[in-house]
Amino acid sequence: MTGKTHAAVGICGAAFLLVPKVDIKTALVGIGFCIIGSYATDADLKVSKAGHVFTDAIYAGVILTALYLILTLKMHYNVSALVGKDMPSQLKIMGVLLIVGSIVLGRITGHRKYMHSLIGFFVMNLGVGLIAGSFVIWFGLGYALHMIVDLLNEKPEELLFPLHAGDICFHLASSDGILNWVLAAGGYVGFIYKITSIYNLSYLQSIFIK
Repeated sequence: MTGKTHAAVGICGAAFLLVPKVDIKTALVGIGFCIIGSYATDADLKVSKAGHVFTDAIYAGVILTALYLILTLKMHYNVSALVGKDMPSQLKIMGVLLIVGSIVLGRITGHRKYMHSLIGFFVMNLGVGLIAGSFVIWFGLGYALHMIVDLLNEKPEELLFPLHAGDICFHLASSDGILNWVLAAGGYVGFIYKITSIYNLSYLQSIFIK
């Protein structure tokens, strides 16, 4: 699956499960973390083996930048004051080390091994939790949905890494297959439908357009 598909599924899940429980400012920050989590699972990809990495990185960067600008310029919201405001700096440093260490280990072990395992999921979420506090729930949702969607692929995930007993895949999809595009389209449609059912359309227009 492509990063865009994982992002679509992630924000769709967030729209149905998490957005209704918070205010719109928190939701926008949370969606940003969900997108990061949706992409973070593939931090074990080697650029030389995945040409779409560059376009996915640009795509994610544009969306995250747009969310940040909307929050700061349109809604006059101090994002840095909200994210991890109660987390001591020592814990944030430990969180950064856990994240960097996980990415390095993921690159060493290879794609869909450590980073796509339950232990990788736990360590990455622990790292983000030490930095961003409660927003780890949004990150974790994006990360978990990425792992679930990747079970449809042709290459197995080593869910119980370093053991091979948990290697699973259903051989139903590929990154350039029809199911990939169906999931992407369905994710974005579901996201738009749920968001517009939660917030008044004129209110959303005043935030995103005017």
